[in-house]
Amino acid sequence: MIRRTLVLIPGMLNDASLWGAVTPSLGDTAEVVIPTFSTQDSIGAMADAVLARLPSGPVALAGFSMGGWIAQEIVRRARDRVSRLALISSGAGPANANERDMLARAAVAAATGFDSILERMLSVVMHPSRRNDKSLRDAVMTMWRAVGPVTYARQCRAIMERPDSRAILRALRIPMLIACGREDQVMSPAQTRQLARLMPSAQLALVDQCGHLLPLERPDELATLLRNWLDATETRHV
Repeated sequence: MIRRTLVLIPGMLNDASLWGAVTPSLGDTAEVVIPTFSTQDSIGAMADAVLARLPSGPVALAGFSMGGWIAQEIVRRARDRVSRLALISSGAGPANANERDMLARAAVAAATGFDSILERMLSVVMHPSRRNDKSLRDAVMTMWRAVGPVTYARQCRAIMERPDSRAILRALRIPMLIACGREDQVMSPAQTRQLARLMPSAQLALVDQCGHLLPLERPDELATLLRNWLDATETRHV
């Protein structure tokens, strides 16, 4: 079995704990690298931070939510380094006017109303069946609070100015996985199907009974998807 370098890129308000229940199932097939972001306020700066800590040789990139845009920016900057790509609960296009306005207001409000923002987010990102799961709720809130309002504001600004990476994805000929929860209210299944249509060869997976937080809500299902993607036969870039 080929042992690969797998880079698991977290999203907004996430730290390495996002992947805590996923990585145990991957350790025998990949060397896992999990970058985190605290000082960067652009997708480009985050991509540079990941590239700076990568070992030599090809890598497999899996990005969750905001991390998906970071992964795509890494492809833009170092396509020859990327052997496969997985986008989890993520997208590829730029922010629209409504999203930019929402993110701009959230970045300002974080300084004084961070806990209120988190409470509202929690009701959106989890599947309805998990909203009374105290252990999951506590894990999510602990992670978010550890990242904190200053980093959250920076990440809002980064997402506001994210680049359009759709042309990059259309040009890729590597094993690709596109996955989201079937009840994701942040990146909907319809948006995920639209993303997958950019890459007809990509595997599309919609995970049942799952909202936006796929790595936390359904880690076993995600680990299986990632293992299969890591084992997929490679094709060459064009």
